[in-house]
Amino acid sequence: MEHFMNVEQYQFIKKQAKKIASAYSNTKDEGVIQALQALVMESINEKIVELDEESLAILKPIVTIQTKEQLEDFIRKIKVYVTPFDKLTEKELKKLFPKDKKLKVPDLKNIDWTEISYLSWLDSGTNRKYIVYRNDNGIKSIRGIFSQSSKKGICAICNQHQTVGMFMSSKKGRAVGTYVKRGNYICVDSTVCNENLSDFKRLIDFIETINE
Repeated sequence: MEHFMNVEQYQFIKKQAKKIASAYSNTKDEGVIQALQALVMESINEKIVELDEESLAILKPIVTIQTKEQLEDFIRKIKVYVTPFDKLTEKELKKLFPKDKKLKVPDLKNIDWTEISYLSWLDSGTNRKYIVYRNDNGIKSIRGIFSQSSKKGICAICNQHQTVGMFMSSKKGRAVGTYVKRGNYICVDSTVCNENLSDFKRLIDFIETINE
């Protein structure tokens, strides 16, 4: 069977699965559980429009998840139906950032492309944070200075309360010799951010705001 969900949809379904498992462990009220089951299936149908019967049958066991083992088994089974992020090479990444002649790229062998909606890494030597993403026009990139911190806040990309730092990007202004800086707080850990990202539009909104 072909892939029928993207990474953000997959991350969304994982969140719903965890809700079901948590409900079974926290209550014995059948009415509460049944209401949540119905709500979860409704939200999945809204998130993944026009699910066919075969795809729906793969996801339906979500409402019966009661244990950690069942949760892990469900996630493992649905993962094979996810369209992963485009697997990129070191050469391709360097081409996206032509101004960085000595660009340090992450260890691509250790990346699970099925778990990320965007690729990001930090060069601690320059404090530059790099973000690679896909939009309707293909693979795109952005970079900025990243100020790490231990403070908690709402990430502009995943919209979750996490440890965040300031991502700041600058571009030439209209007047000669001037620059415009724009930034926002995003997760320090992009792996956590990707796991929390279940609405890809938030990432695009963040990028568009930075690029204005």
